[in-house]
Amino acid sequence: MRQRSTVDPVELEIFKSLYASVAEEMGAVLRRTAFSANIKERRDYSCAVFDRCGRLIAQGDHMPVHLGSMPLSVRAALAAVDPGPGDIVILNDPYAGGTHLPDVTMVSAVFADPAEEKRTKAISPGSRRSTAPQPLFYVANRAHHSDIGGATPGSMGTATEVFQE
Repeated sequence: MRQRSTVDPVELEIFKSLYASVAEEMGAVLRRTAFSANIKERRDYSCAVFDRCGRLIAQGDHMPVHLGSMPLSVRAALAAVDPGPGDIVILNDPYAGGTHLPDVTMVSAVFADPAEEKRTKAISPGSRRSTAPQPLFYVANRAHHSDIGGATPGSMGTATEVFQE
């Protein structure tokens, strides 16, 4: 029988606030650096932090409709691609957790500094562990784009099927 470990409520609150502040800061940087009025003025975006398995850890206080479905998109992205350092997975598939085509989701893996990782990771001789870097966690954002192409200009076209976009 597995023993349950106890969680220090103070430590839990500290980490909750830490990860939530990361997601909030992501949103502030996205808004501050955006050229799109949808992001800068309408604030039609969301940011979140996910663990190395793609499970939601924290989300910013952004667009609720994005946040409810973003975990599905992150899982779909990680099932399709194994992102390495510097990679960004971009998707807007409404059938893979997207809300609609103009809401584009970006998922990126966060890795430890390679120099730091070498100092802290000791692999015993004969070990068969992968030497490929493993992500510490993932970050994702979703933002509404005013035009993604298609027969009708704008983000709310007259398409009745996803393939018409």
